[in-house]
Amino acid sequence: MDDPEPFLLNAHIAAGAVSLGAAAIAIAAPKGRRVHRFAGRFFVLAMTVVFASAVMLSLRTNDLFQLTVAIFSYYMVLSGYRALYLKQPTKSADLRFRAGALDKGAAQFTLIACSGLSAYGAVYWYTDLAPVLMILGSIGALMALLDLRRFRSASVGPTRWFFTHMIRMLGGTIASVTAFMVTNMDMLPPLVRWLGPTLVGTVAITIWVSVYKARFARGAGPEDVAEVRIVEPSEVDEEEA
Repeated sequence: MDDPEPFLLNAHIAAGAVSLGAAAIAIAAPKGRRVHRFAGRFFVLAMTVVFASAVMLSLRTNDLFQLTVAIFSYYMVLSGYRALYLKQPTKSADLRFRAGALDKGAAQFTLIACSGLSAYGAVYWYTDLAPVLMILGSIGALMALLDLRRFRSASVGPTRWFFTHMIRMLGGTIASVTAFMVTNMDMLPPLVRWLGPTLVGTVAITIWVSVYKARFARGAGPEDVAEVRIVEPSEVDEEEA
């Protein structure tokens, strides 16, 4: 039987390139418009291939860095995309607009996997990989835990989905860029490869979030700053009643 590793590696590289290109288009395009939505879907699909191939490759090569980044980045992307549907989950009778098996299962898997990877890093603290495992593992586990708690909450702020979508999708992009730079840009200093995307991305996200929070504080709603496409079934029912 032929070795599947070259195929997996090529699929991983190709999907990674597509995901970064789609992310750039989605970021640059007007929010909520057709180009943004189309590029966003391509980004999620490409990241799904990246995640699946990365997990298989990491298990074959025992690459814990690749496994950690794959789980962390994909959960951010998946939960960020699903945030578009979870505007008012407790008021919706449509299962697509409520936290279901996909959301809860992904959060539970991420919580368990990231907790395990963080614990592994703590045990083997003297290795070069330990800081990555502990930091990304802890952040991923905390994020998943907070999501599981949020799924049980009946109170959902009117702009929570907006910021969850934006921060998670951008965070997943930052993690992907970091993995790309660490793997392919050996000419750069290690600190630049490891911390550069995070520092630049965190500053950009903070500024972006502050701008939107200021607009919402002045009375604007998500529909005023983006073309909101997903309509809650409960709202349709109320109009028809």
